[in-house]
Amino acid sequence: LGVDGQWDDRGTGYVNCELIAEYDSLGFRVSAENPTDKELLVTKIFEEEVFQRQGDTIVTWTNPETREDVALSFQEAKGAQQVWEIICQVQGRSPNDPLEEADDAGASDAARLNGSEDLRDIKVPAAELQNLEQLHDLVANASNLTRDRIVEGVMAEGYLTKLFQIFRDCEDLEMTNSLHSLFRIFRGLIMLHEPSLIEQCLSDSHVLDTMGILEHDPDYQTHEIRHRSYVGDLAHFKQAIPIKDPETVAKIHLNFRLHYLKDVVMARYIDDMSFSTIRELIALNNVDIIKEVQRDTQLLDQLFDLCRSTPPTKSGNGGAAGGGRQNGFLFLRELFEIAKQLSISNQMDFFRAVSNHGLFTILESAVQADDPVIVTASTEIMLVTLNHDPSAVRSFMMNDKGPGLLKNLIHALLHYADTGLKGQVTEILRCLLDASQLAHVPDKFLNYFYETHMDDLASPFLQADKWSVDGRFCKDGHGEGAGAAVSRHCTAEEQDRREAWDAARKHVVELLSFAVEHHSFRIKYYMLRHDVLHKVLVLLEQPDKHLILAALRFLRQCIGVNEIFYNRLIVKKDLFSGVIALLKQHLHRNNLINSTIIELLDFIRTKNIKILIKHLVEKYRTVYENLRYVDTFQQLIIKYDQNEEYAKDEAAGNVGGEAHSGGYSGRGRDAPSNLANRRQSTGPGGLGAFRSRSEDENDDDYFEGGSDDEAESAGPPAPPRENAAGG
Repeated sequence: LGVDGQWDDRGTGYVNCELIAEYDSLGFRVSAENPTDKELLVTKIFEEEVFQRQGDTIVTWTNPETREDVALSFQEAKGAQQVWEIICQVQGRSPNDPLEEADDAGASDAARLNGSEDLRDIKVPAAELQNLEQLHDLVANASNLTRDRIVEGVMAEGYLTKLFQIFRDCEDLEMTNSLHSLFRIFRGLIMLHEPSLIEQCLSDSHVLDTMGILEHDPDYQTHEIRHRSYVGDLAHFKQAIPIKDPETVAKIHLNFRLHYLKDVVMARYIDDMSFSTIRELIALNNVDIIKEVQRDTQLLDQLFDLCRSTPPTKSGNGGAAGGGRQNGFLFLRELFEIAKQLSISNQMDFFRAVSNHGLFTILESAVQADDPVIVTASTEIMLVTLNHDPSAVRSFMMNDKGPGLLKNLIHALLHYADTGLKGQVTEILRCLLDASQLAHVPDKFLNYFYETHMDDLASPFLQADKWSVDGRFCKDGHGEGAGAAVSRHCTAEEQDRREAWDAARKHVVELLSFAVEHHSFRIKYYMLRHDVLHKVLVLLEQPDKHLILAALRFLRQCIGVNEIFYNRLIVKKDLFSGVIALLKQHLHRNNLINSTIIELLDFIRTKNIKILIKHLVEKYRTVYENLRYVDTFQQLIIKYDQNEEYAKDEAAGNVGGEAHSGGYSGRGRDAPSNLANRRQSTGPGGLGAFRSRSEDENDDDYFEGGSDDEAESAGPPAPPRENAAGG
């Protein structure tokens, strides 16, 4: 506060509470936002009660030595509250008590911290049984001021060892109260979020004692907790390839214990700060583990040799005989899961190292392995690789060494029994075929795929007569076909195979829909050459609803791109016949199939796809012209009538502005248009008493528009692509 009574703003900065050497006392140091600027304020926390709160964000005081008035204004109330709590702690009073209630007697009873000497005198009580409650109180009430002193005292040489000996004695003597106190102490120590303290508690020499103490949770006295048996069980640690570096092995063990501590032991108590501390410890260890693995070329050589090995016999349980190879792929998958959490530079170094050792070569053979564990691990590895660098995978597939990887993926999609694996393979193929990510060689890779592998992917529909109802391929062409009737009486094994085959066809349809959306002329040429759309819509005859819906989604995708090619193909081959047959079967059922068909018709109407509207109304009008449970069908007929009237007016030269045709010839400006009159008609084939909300809106638009000529020349809108193509 200046001599003129006005506040002098010294600037904006950050407040730190620390030991001020020049005052030999605890105080505040305010540093400017710009590190190159000088400090804004350095002051000690005075013993006198000169500090006051002004509102929620301001702390003021008068320097008793210089009689200078000072104020700190905080951006948030939280910062002001933290500074106020530190001041009150040093002065030995409660932050919620008014100043006049803090007297000398109360301050001495609270053992207040009057300055730096008292802060330095804070000591952790000796590690003895009778001091457990005192230690618990100190840890439970730890603040930013006392935290470092507590950590320093607990980590002193021999202190934790003495506490663990007390624990063992108490457990032997069944001293329940002391065991509960130890639990609270170690729970509090972990929540001090000090990385070095957590690492020491979970070290090889202390982890079992730490877990033993944390088993004695007073809230679970009636439950038997076995943290020690789980953490100490060496069966959880498997080495596919022996890791020679002891520090790397220790970090792997530490990460396992940190995960268990975070997710199980402390799940009910851990706060955000402690959670972040443990997660950061895990991340730092992961970086060191990955760097050590990629530096150890001998380890990588042994790992990839193990993954290339072939089990001597085929086991009946799907992989027991190939346990070594299985462990190799599981270890490799674990490395990839760790690597994807690292920084971009660390990821690139790791992927470069494993690629140089033949990553894609082992994946090529793993995808068609008999062991489901190996197949699942290989697909997960490939997904991580595609998310990091899809171009490397595509390049491998196109070179001479790797023509089989893509073929094996498609084979797994069609033939493998695990439906979850089919979903993973579908995602892999979708990433590979995503044209938006083909920045360098889009034409080259897509041409390679369509020429070499597209027939295999679409074979469930292109060669439907060679596939049985449970997904077995018959080269002699004696399969039941895609539309064959399915018997409801079959064994459980046959039912599983049929479900897997249905899932495969559904995923193939999804990939075809993806191609329609992203591959433009390639998929159009392929569908025209192989009549794909018609063959996929055979699924509409299936009894399984999810296959019917997949076919409807595919048709919706073809219509949704609004290409005249697909629209003309649909009309030419009358591909709506199956949809209308489904509509008849599901009338008034209010199920997903019925809703999907209604949405499809409504989309065609709102986009005014004239060629499809004309086809649907002229050929199938009698099916739905009397349906009233939704207004979609009636609005579709309205749109057809509007388009036909507009076409007649256009043919007669009555459409266009005055600059072109002078408006409607032979009509007064006050005469209503034919289109407006058409809206009011109630003749046969029309609406009868039906009148929709959109019809009222059209009337309002007509009367609220500009001149009659402008309204009459507008006509119903048409999609740009359809109109440009002459649809």
